[in-house]
Amino acid sequence: MSKLVTLYTKPGSCGQCTATIRALNKAKVPFQEIVVNPSDKESIDELKRIAKELGEAAPMPYVLVLDRDTEDITGWFGFQPDKIKDLKKELQP
Repeated sequence: MSKLVTLYTKPGSCGQCTATIRALNKAKVPFQEIVVNPSDKESIDELKRIAKELGEAAPMPYVLVLDRDTEDITGWFGFQPDKIKDLKKELQP
């Protein structure tokens, strides 16, 4: 399964962002980090729209997972170690 993981974070010190980065690194899940600046209204509005669709609040970070084989997109907001563990299992050969 070929997955592409993108991590959207806030600039500066964000505890949940830092915890998510550490957990992804520890799980050896490759990811691309995109820092969303407060002045980037377009990106912030898009993240809020996604959160609303998911029925969630929008605490940063946002983890977006694209399955390159099926083009399915999944994701979650905030630090969620169980979801990172599940993602690690999915990426194992």
